[in-house]
Amino acid sequence: MKKIIILLLMTLGLNATEINWLDSYTKAAEVAKEENKPMLIFINRSDCGACEMMKEVVFKDKIIYPYINEHFVAVSLNINKNDAPKDLQSEMTPTFHFVKYDGTKIRETLVGGKTGKFYLNILKEAVAAYK
Repeated sequence: MKKIIILLLMTLGLNATEINWLDSYTKAAEVAKEENKPMLIFINRSDCGACEMMKEVVFKDKIIYPYINEHFVAVSLNINKNDAPKDLQSEMTPTFHFVKYDGTKIRETLVGGKTGKFYLNILKEAVAAYK
């Protein structure tokens, strides 16, 4: 039995190395309301170099992804097709909105790729503004 529990914990640990992204604004808003957390909205597109850098470097940083998973409901939306309200749409990628479940912004929108250290400070500002 101990071996099974250890194996299960190891498996869970290996899978917990990324952000738990949702792909629907509507679903994310429901979860954010239920969990009383702010939403991090990441608007991106597949041919965006800065978006890929954020996905492959910043969002995989062992300091960034646990912070996002603990403090935010994260939603990743395609710039060309998503269910976000019109005032949260964007013409540039990557775009990051920090909002309450009702779409009210808690911090100004951030545009462009960022370093992990810079991005962590922004995340902390958003969490402080939410409280």
